[in-house]
Amino acid sequence: MRLGASLLLLVGCATAGTPDQPSDAGNQQGDGNTMKDSSMGTTDAAGDAAGPMMRTLTQTNSPTLKAGNSLACANTTGTRANNYYRVFDLPAMGVSGAFAVTQVSFQIEHCHHNSGIGCTVAVRVGTYSGTPGTTLATANMTILASNASVTIPEVIESGTPPTTPGGTVNAPITASIPAGSKLLVEVDAPDGAGVYSFYMGSNDGGETGLGYVLGTSCAINVPTNISGAFGTTPAAQRNLLLTVTGTI
Repeated sequence: MRLGASLLLLVGCATAGTPDQPSDAGNQQGDGNTMKDSSMGTTDAAGDAAGPMMRTLTQTNSPTLKAGNSLACANTTGTRANNYYRVFDLPAMGVSGAFAVTQVSFQIEHCHHNSGIGCTVAVRVGTYSGTPGTTLATANMTILASNASVTIPEVIESGTPPTTPGGTVNAPITASIPAGSKLLVEVDAPDGAGVYSFYMGSNDGGETGLGYVLGTSCAINVPTNISGAFGTTPAAQRNLLLTVTGTI
């Protein structure tokens, strides 16, 4: 499958998938970041009864990646700059105190570099002061911590219909989210035009909160619900597989 049903000026949304052959690089590990070819569970695990309890925040009903489901702002030579977001309302999710973030995890449908070396994205966490709707306001975002060098190995989606080995990237990051806050998580994938293509993993199994994408090269100038951001009619469900783990 060739990347891109491009819009005017050869820039537009594209679905993941290329004619490239699968690469053994799909199971590589980057510095401090791990990737595995399996779906990430969403579990709460208590350690010492007197100590903190680990909690994974998720908004998707299923952790299973769906091939051929992801979209990104792209042109004919790769994906452009795309920023992906979720907002977790801590009190609404039963977190009454501060939340100590330790890791952000997300799934990959496709990542291919022209040199077969994957790509690098940034992960950020912070707070959101507004009420999430079909869009988010960047003015309401406060970033508290960033991991600027999250390594994404090669994950090749190919074929018609497309199939992907998929994978989960676990990015370490440390931040304390104050009690009563809405936790913001962001994955920032830089412009890869002419160099690489990167597609976040998603499914259509339903979600309890929206996932968002920002792609200014495609005139998506504010973070917008990714299920409707690219003008598909009717809007398909593209539930971003993006979670945050920490302790309470």
